[in-house]
Amino acid sequence: MEKTKMINTVLEQIKAYYLEMLPFNKVLGIGIDLLDYDTGEAVTGFDMKPDLVGNPVAGILHGGVTASVIDLTGGLSALLSCARYHQNKPLDVIQKKLVSSATIDMRVDYLRPGKGVSFKCLSRVIRAGSRIVVAKIDLYNDIDVRIATGTATYLIG
Repeated sequence: MEKTKMINTVLEQIKAYYLEMLPFNKVLGIGIDLLDYDTGEAVTGFDMKPDLVGNPVAGILHGGVTASVIDLTGGLSALLSCARYHQNKPLDVIQKKLVSSATIDMRVDYLRPGKGVSFKCLSRVIRAGSRIVVAKIDLYNDIDVRIATGTATYLIG
């Protein structure tokens, strides 16, 4: 398979997996704004809605939602890194590795209350190997205020 076609196929499969096959991501209303195959950078976004509120008096984002979005966005970077690392292998081998990833460690620092109309989460790979990927992830509100930051480690296939 031609490299460009393989990359596009992998990116589409990652999007479909995250947006269609993972029910929790549907509940959160997550969208994927960027998947950069070359750098491993991923950007997700979602709108604030009543189901995501953690403090009804203040109307702020639930901390569990914050952690979940940080985790899943970092996971996207890990999958991109995995696909790139194994790009010379058959597509079915890459597919098996993509669906057998797991978070093995994560730290979240809550910097500010999760106030906002919408949120963007940016992830970038800081270390990648054949089986372990470490990502740095930041969550911003709609006025570009960073409300949380995280570091996560993922086991790939």
